Amino acid sequence: MVSDMETKIARPVARRASHVRRRRTVHPQGRLRFATGIVLMIALATAAFGVEGYMRSSRSQHHVAALQAELASLQQRVGADEQAVAGERHHTRTVVVQASAVRRLVQRVKWQLQSVPTEAQLAGLRSEVASYAACVPQLQNEIEGLRLSWRIDAAKPSTDSFKLFSTAPASASCH
Repeated sequence: MVSDMETKIARPVARRASHVRRRRTVHPQGRLRFATGIVLMIALATAAFGVEGYMRSSRSQHHVAALQAELASLQQRVGADEQAVAGERHHTRTVVVQASAVRRLVQRVKWQLQSVPTEAQLAGLRSEVASYAACVPQLQNEIEGLRLSWRIDAAKPSTDSFKLFSTAPASASCH
C-alpha cells in the first residue's frame, strides 16, 4: 500500500496538476473578452482609417473647390482673351485694308512721278522758255509790221495771189 508520506507528496502534486489544469482551461468569458478586444481593436483601427479618410476627403473637397474656382476664373479669362483676339483680328483686317489702299496709292503716285520731269529737264525747259520769252517783244514787232496783199481775179482764178511781207527785220536769234 501507499504510505502516508507518499500520499502527502502525491496529493500536492495532484493538487498542483489539477490547479494548473484549471488555470489552463479557457473560460467562455475569457474567449468573449478576447474576441471583444479583437473586435474593439479592429473597430478602433477602422475608425482611425475612417477619420484619416474623412480628413483626406475634406482636403480633397477643398482642393476640388479651389480648382473649380480657378477653372471658372480661367474660363472667364479665356472668354475675355477670345473677345480681345476677335477685336485684334478685326483691327488687323482694317489695317490690312488700309495698307492695301496705301499700297495702291503709292503705286499710283510712283506711276505719276515717272511722268514728272527731272530737275535737269525742268532747267532745260526753263532756259528754252526764257529764250522764247526774250524773243516775244521782237516777235510782236514783226507781227505788227506784217502786211498782207492779195490780188483776186475772178475771171482767172489761177492768177489769184496772196503776198505776206514785213517791214520789220526778222531777228536771227529768235528763229
